[in-house]
Amino acid sequence: MQFDSLKINCAHYNKKQLATLVKDKLNEKGLVDFECSFYTFIKDWISNSDTVSIKTSGSTGKPKTIKVKKTQMIASAQMTCKYFKINSNSNLLLCLSADYIAGKMMIVRAFVSGANLVTVHPDGNPLKLFKGKVDFAAMVPLQVENSLSTSGTKRKFLSIKNVIVGGAAIPYALEKRIEKCSNNIYSTFAMTETLSHIALRRLSGRGISDKYELLPGIKIRKDKRGCMVVDAPVLNDKPIVTNDIIEMVDSRHFKWLGRYDNVINSGGIKIYPEKIEEKLAPYIKNRFFVAALPDDKLGNKVVLILENVEDTETIKKKVEQLLGKYECPKIYCSIKKFRETANGKVQRSETLKALFA
Repeated sequence: MQFDSLKINCAHYNKKQLATLVKDKLNEKGLVDFECSFYTFIKDWISNSDTVSIKTSGSTGKPKTIKVKKTQMIASAQMTCKYFKINSNSNLLLCLSADYIAGKMMIVRAFVSGANLVTVHPDGNPLKLFKGKVDFAAMVPLQVENSLSTSGTKRKFLSIKNVIVGGAAIPYALEKRIEKCSNNIYSTFAMTETLSHIALRRLSGRGISDKYELLPGIKIRKDKRGCMVVDAPVLNDKPIVTNDIIEMVDSRHFKWLGRYDNVINSGGIKIYPEKIEEKLAPYIKNRFFVAALPDDKLGNKVVLILENVEDTETIKKKVEQLLGKYECPKIYCSIKKFRETANGKVQRSETLKALFA
């Protein structure tokens, strides 16, 4: 394989040196989980196998393991490196676990570009103890939120030239804070099957948009349900049929409307929970989501599920002022803690089961 040398924290390793490093590290006692994942992936990458095993997140179904070709991961990395002008002089920050595709792809980008891979503990505040210069980073919303919470970490965050944010929905309040940031920050449209992101939406500076722009080489279309179908032969051998309902703006841009699995048919009216959540986000501080419960008359009724809220009546009064007749929830419920996947995504169906099973 062509890309088998790596620069880690300014130390350069060829394939033979990487093999020795990985063997020594994985034999160390007391190796923490994120280090184990990191070195295990490097071991898999420099192996003779043409494929790598990837775990899906499990946010919309049961987690599963799929095999992907290394050549496809290389193609994905090359697209990102070209878009953000990442090269051997760049510093990439790895602050996500290599258990999942986002962390794995950051490592592959370093292999492909020759960039220096800067590794930190992938916790909720990765910049807390970090010192140095970074050109590109990938973070989840919680990490961005925490990085902007103190002057010290905020200064470090703003010094990162390009930041992509994904893995979970970006809360409304955080998106408004990001708009004021001086560096380049993007929301990603991604899934495990596309090997990280296939489209980006600008969140800061000039060009802030509510539309996603496809990366070069990616084509999309809609199926009969109105869901996105991704045609990207370099990333996947077959078209990828998603459950993401979109509005096509033109051949390169689209708006995301919601998940097909979440659409509520209430009395013959199609209701998109994510669009309701967007309307309510400025007015509800706690985490929440909109879902459906069976109803004898309507088929399904809209419900609002809140996290750790004692006074649902006050929220109900505000919601009724903001939403139309069909969108308005029929039931308001609070649960102490949402059910989540291992990487922090809210599991709507599991949370509903916990409330109503």
